[in-house]
Amino acid sequence: MKAFLFNPENDLALASGMANYTPSAPVRRFKEALAQLPRWYADDGDIILNPDIAASNPEAIPDPWGWSADAVRQFKKAGIQGPFPDVEMIRNLSHRRSSIKLHELLQKANLPYELSPKPCESSDVNDISTNRIFLKAPWSCTGRGVVDCSQMPVERVREIASGIIRRQGSVMIEPKLPKNQDFALLFESTDGKIAFKGISYFFTASTATAYGGNFCASQDEIRTKLNAPFLDQTISAVTEALNALIAPHYSGPLGVDMITYGPENLICPTIEINLRRTMGFVALALYERLGRGIFQITPGESTGLQLVDPNPYFSATFNPLP
Repeated sequence: MKAFLFNPENDLALASGMANYTPSAPVRRFKEALAQLPRWYADDGDIILNPDIAASNPEAIPDPWGWSADAVRQFKKAGIQGPFPDVEMIRNLSHRRSSIKLHELLQKANLPYELSPKPCESSDVNDISTNRIFLKAPWSCTGRGVVDCSQMPVERVREIASGIIRRQGSVMIEPKLPKNQDFALLFESTDGKIAFKGISYFFTASTATAYGGNFCASQDEIRTKLNAPFLDQTISAVTEALNALIAPHYSGPLGVDMITYGPENLICPTIEINLRRTMGFVALALYERLGRGIFQITPGESTGLQLVDPNPYFSATFNPLP
């Protein structure tokens, strides 16, 4: 039996480094609205945890959206006994500099295409000389903490970078590529071994960086939609790299965000490593249970099959496709 906890604030809790992290009011509303989302990937007999109520089975295996010291606190508060992982190790691996390490490993993988430029980490705003970049906070979630700087003067870019550096110690700088599509590779790390679980085909919201929803379909259809050359070679190389970088230190689900870009629809395989469950895993479970459709999370009320109880702040819906 597992005890599932939906704690989407986890990356922000990692950024804080605190065991008693208090998320902002909008994040709390999001968490409360979607608290029952694990029902779509839990098995019969599993627990969906409410941290304010003692668990009915304290020996259930804890399974959060993501691990942090704050997630451990929430489980303990509910009476769950563990086991709990090394959350400081997970915090370090969840830093966006892990994407740089992944890039360096892939450079040695003899991929049949040239890798996109390597992202970099900086604590000096004078390293920024162009606005054709994304700035990324070392820890952030669902597209927050990611800034498209292409329409800003360089001085404004440096001001934003300075704020990120002040809060989190450094800033990630990534060249902006001519994106075609977003997607992610999903994996499970178990007993020191990485297993590929599938492809997540997702789209962003109106902000162009925040998560909007997922296309739920067969893996064959998703591959056809992506139309990405060298996809299998990329999956193989990333799996091998994660076996070296992640598998010895972490057990659980993870996703690697990627894009296709340019006229050749090439893959940039190092956008972000999410060392936690992602909405892509929810989409895989929804396809298995409900078939082909669109899974979306939207502010306010929305039409479609309601995946969680109705809430005035956020809706999680599934709309079937023919």
